[in-house]
Amino acid sequence: LPLEYLRELVRIAPPTLNATAVLRSRGRAVSVIAEVKRATADFADLTGVGDVAVLARFYEAGGAACVSVVTEPLRSHGALEDLDAVRGAVDVPVLVNDLVVTPYQVHEARAHGADLLMLDARTATLVLESLIDRTHSLGMLAVVKVHSRREALTAVHAGARALAVDARDPDTRAVDRSRFEQVAEVLPGSTIRIAAGGVSGAHDVMNYARAGADVVLVGEAIIRSADPQQFVARRPARRGAAAQSPTGRGRRGPGVAASGSSPRRSTPDVPRVPCAPSEPELGALVQSTGGSVVQICCKGPDLSLIHI
Repeated sequence: LPLEYLRELVRIAPPTLNATAVLRSRGRAVSVIAEVKRATADFADLTGVGDVAVLARFYEAGGAACVSVVTEPLRSHGALEDLDAVRGAVDVPVLVNDLVVTPYQVHEARAHGADLLMLDARTATLVLESLIDRTHSLGMLAVVKVHSRREALTAVHAGARALAVDARDPDTRAVDRSRFEQVAEVLPGSTIRIAAGGVSGAHDVMNYARAGADVVLVGEAIIRSADPQQFVARRPARRGAAAQSPTGRGRRGPGVAASGSSPRRSTPDVPRVPCAPSEPELGALVQSTGGSVVQICCKGPDLSLIHI
């Protein structure tokens, strides 16, 4: 489509959702961005994904703060059709994860309903500054993916308000979860800190939270799980969560408010299961998280954190 046509679509599109307010929700120990994608980080095919709209509804019902959609077509098998389907299915903010290098792609993402857009700190500095500025000017939140302290500082100086620290090495594809803590140490307190990659269970989420993560992005592990909704629900949940079923209300229901207003959304109850008298280290961590009182429970190999 011509850029001018995309600009017109952006002009008449519904307002963006306030992703910053959602990700910084005070009632959460850590927020979760659940990702819809058709290939792994190593570009292996994820068969059986099926209807991405249904999957996204389960994410939302499980308490995901945002849903990420991989739209990169060549190696990740993504498509804008997936973005359209997810945007129409959920009320939470939607993050577009693609290889974005031009202003056209920024307008394209917004025209298709994106509230957040993933950028890459390895992009040329002047280009990165321009893309961040354009993203913010359209009401979206730019999330800049980084792999090192140097990239993180470059992104912050370029105007980034949210950084996603990727645990996966861009060259070797090896996962190093300690990368997040190393990078987080140099970030300003106002920066939204997102841990991305290397999450296989609740222990990884809590370790990232202990290292200072505001948000954890989870993709392949959820998709491969037997119950995506419960996988998300086992993450630290907001106090006083209310039950919600994946009814597919769609955009602008009684969920998250538009940008500039306070978010209102329901989250489902995290199932209570018998507590195990183990994991004292995690217990100490949870008791000090935001002054909230939580109960550590166990279900199989995973942990559930229930605000009480």
